This record gives sequence, C-alpha cells and structure tokens, in this order.
Amino acid sequence: MEKTRIGTPLLAALAASVVLTACAPRVDLEAERSALLARSDAVVAAEAAKDVDAALAFYLPDAVIQPANAPTVSGTAAMRGLYESFMKDPNFKSMSSTRTGLTLAASGDMAYEHGVNRMVFATPDGEMTDVGKYLAIWKKVDGTWSAAMLAFSSDAPPAPMPAPAAKTPMKK
Repeated sequence: MEKTRIGTPLLAALAASVVLTACAPRVDLEAERSALLARSDAVVAAEAAKDVDAALAFYLPDAVIQPANAPTVSGTAAMRGLYESFMKDPNFKSMSSTRTGLTLAASGDMAYEHGVNRMVFATPDGEMTDVGKYLAIWKKVDGTWSAAMLAFSSDAPPAPMPAPAAKTPMKK
C-alpha cells in the first residue's frame, strides 16, 4: 500500500499564501482619505473661483458628467463646454458644495462622495439659489485621485409642462 504525502504540498501552499499576503502592499486608508479630501476641497475651490482650467485638472480625461436637466458629457472638451456654459454666463454668480459623505474602497483606489451643491444665479427679480445634490466617483490613477464621474441634480420641482396646443378644426 502506497502512502500519499498530502501534508507537505498543503503546508507549502499555506506557507506561500502567508508569505504572499504578508508581502502585499498595505493601504493606509486614513492617508488616502486625507489625500482625497484635499483633492475634493481643491476642486470645490476651483469651481468657486470660476477657474475652468483648474476645475478640469481634477477630472480623468474620459470622465463623465451627468448635469441636471442636460445631456451627459464625457471627455475633457465636452466637460470644458459644460463648465464654460455655467461659469461664463453673466447670470451665474456662484457655486459651492458641501460634502455630506465620503466612502473609500478597502483597496484604497476608488471612492464615492456625495453632498449638497448650491448655485446662485441673477434673475430680473433678484438672486435665485438652486440647491441640489451631487454624487462623485473618484479613482486613484498613477498615485493621484481624480474624478471619474459626477452627477448632480436640483432639488427644485420641475418646471410645469406647457399646456397642449389647442386642436384646430379641420377644414372641409
């Protein structure tokens, strides 16, 4: 009768697993969180300063923005157009955001942030503040946190739909 030595290969595999796990890079989640908070605060400051170039520097080149009441934009050129449509509008007065949550993946290379945004516009009746919400997805690429996606919406009720046009009787 032949004896099988299953214990030796099993022990070797277990030892290799322990060594590989011990050699895996450890992610300092607190350091990653601090770095991401700094990037998030910096993009908010760039937006508050109406600095399109500085704001765009925080996005990945293929990032996606889903703005309120407008089509999705993707890529730097389209994002520039969106930012300029707001920031160069003479009626656009200011923009601010307040983070209400940030969740970092255990891997330390993805995160999502959510919060409240405020935009102030000049109107013939005075300033109008539009309060809404946002959700940003951040990705760490080559050691730097960048926005991969941003979606924002307004909390204001939608504008009323226009009344249907009256039907004109057909001529005989």
